[in-house]
Amino acid sequence: MKLWRQLICLLMVLYIVLGANVAAAQYQNGIPVLLYHHVSDDSSDLPKLTVTPAEFERQMAMLKNAGFQTIPPGKLIAYMRDEPVTLPAKPILITFDDGYEDNYANAFPILKSMEFRAVIFMVGVNLDRDKRLSSHQVQEMSAYGITFGGHSVTHRDLTTLTGTALNHEVGDIKKKLTNVTTYEADLFSYPYGYFNLTTWDAVVAAGYQAAFTTLPGLNSSKQDNVYLLRRIPIYSTTDFSALFILLNANQPKTQLLEYSPESAE
Repeated sequence: MKLWRQLICLLMVLYIVLGANVAAAQYQNGIPVLLYHHVSDDSSDLPKLTVTPAEFERQMAMLKNAGFQTIPPGKLIAYMRDEPVTLPAKPILITFDDGYEDNYANAFPILKSMEFRAVIFMVGVNLDRDKRLSSHQVQEMSAYGITFGGHSVTHRDLTTLTGTALNHEVGDIKKKLTNVTTYEADLFSYPYGYFNLTTWDAVVAAGYQAAFTTLPGLNSSKQDNVYLLRRIPIYSTTDFSALFILLNANQPKTQLLEYSPESAE
């Protein structure tokens, strides 16, 4: 009887270890972060950056049905810093830049239906502006679990700025979002994806815990930096089905570059 108990215990340990290894294998090449802008049927303003609600829902459903789970950005940060963190088998982040109103009207209901969370990077001057997110919408989404981060005050190329002007763009959006959401905004997204050492230093000095670029690929704690996080832009022309195959297989960034014609731009 004692032998049987020992055998059962050994099998349980093997099950746990093997399960952990399977989970680890899903993000051994890194954690994907997707980047969206518009989710709308009206593509008259920025056609390339606009994904229709139907297509966005299809993409989210593909991820959901394959077992992907959105994780809080804090877990990505912990992973990138090699801190102890529990991750699902298929972790992913969904992000949006600029703060368009259709993120609330069209994307938010779809995210909720999938039990997904997301990160929205706001431009300061966009808050409470026509066709942009209102303070009330930001508060409602924040209460659900949508995280808001800074995307500068006026969406200028930060690499052209220094001193007071740079600190204003990086720091004042942090204060503004903190006042609206009631929690400290500690994530930043570089406008246009442009960055240099000066902007990097300004972001760190402002107290942000992580910063996102438009460098493509997966985020690996072994080779990437938490202030230069990679994202995969999703355009109206993106072949998401082809991209999904690579995401589901957790392909490294060199292969993810091959999914779409945007890789040549």
